Amino acid sequence: MAHWIDVWNSKEWREDTAAWIDAACEAYGIHREGEIEFWPAALQQISALVHTDAADLVFTANAPGLSAEPSITVVAGELVPERVVMPLAIDRNAGYMLSPDFGHTMDALETTVENWEFALRSLASLQVALMGQEEAFFDAGMPVIDPQFLPDQFDQALMLHVSLDDGHPLGITGTQADELFSGTHALREACELLHASPVPLSIEHGAFGLDQVVIPAEPGTPGRILGLGAAHWAHPLSSLAQPLGEMCELWNCDIDDERIMRALFAYLEEFSDYGTPDELYPLIAPACLVAPLAQHESWLRLLVDADTSEIEHFAPQILQTLKIG
Repeated sequence: MAHWIDVWNSKEWREDTAAWIDAACEAYGIHREGEIEFWPAALQQISALVHTDAADLVFTANAPGLSAEPSITVVAGELVPERVVMPLAIDRNAGYMLSPDFGHTMDALETTVENWEFALRSLASLQVALMGQEEAFFDAGMPVIDPQFLPDQFDQALMLHVSLDDGHPLGITGTQADELFSGTHALREACELLHASPVPLSIEHGAFGLDQVVIPAEPGTPGRILGLGAAHWAHPLSSLAQPLGEMCELWNCDIDDERIMRALFAYLEEFSDYGTPDELYPLIAPACLVAPLAQHESWLRLLVDADTSEIEHFAPQILQTLKIG
């Protein structure tokens, strides 16, 4: 958001950040070398490369609405240390995280079917490994989006938008709410299928792509998963919504394209304890149908302190997440 980008780009913030990084490095007996190389700030986060006399590190700072990412990453790292990048230091309140640099992510490679298969297998195996850990992630600040409660949460979201003052960028009329409410039947059907499915809830990434998987140093090992700031405890297959959209756009094809099916079945094979890929495939459509509602929750958290102009800018994207189907 503009005001956070302004803060992150300010001289005062960067000087304070450098002091925090130096203190974190000192705790490990290492020292920063040269200037901190900040990358352009994104809506939800700013990152930087930090050179030290031991190795390169990566610093990230999240916008307040997504500041739980460091705590969430620490929990995941304690449970499956080889599957995420465990931070060296965090500030839970500020959303700061200083981590080892494990190298490039998979978006640096050619976008082949094989690379998508690998990326999705890496995600799925992490999700399976973390099943049953809801309480630990909830305590770390991860929101829960349980399919059995989603229809009621959807109703509450519509009521929120209808109740906003006239002229509010996120306000909707009663007529618009009725139109959105017409998707409730499809939502309830999807949620019933997901709730009754054999696949337990786990981490739903929320923003998964090739840029969220670190290229492993050794062949045959899964990639480490990054970017848990927008993650939810939800039906894991909802994580497929974004990569499916990316692959369809990349290859200008439909979901039943052979290349996409290969990537999907590579993902589903990791859930073999809960069914075969053929048995689990019918869950993909309902999981992707409900996925935007988790994005709606993330948007509201991200824009909690935004000014009117910022909300106006992103309002169409936020309201789009309420269109079911």
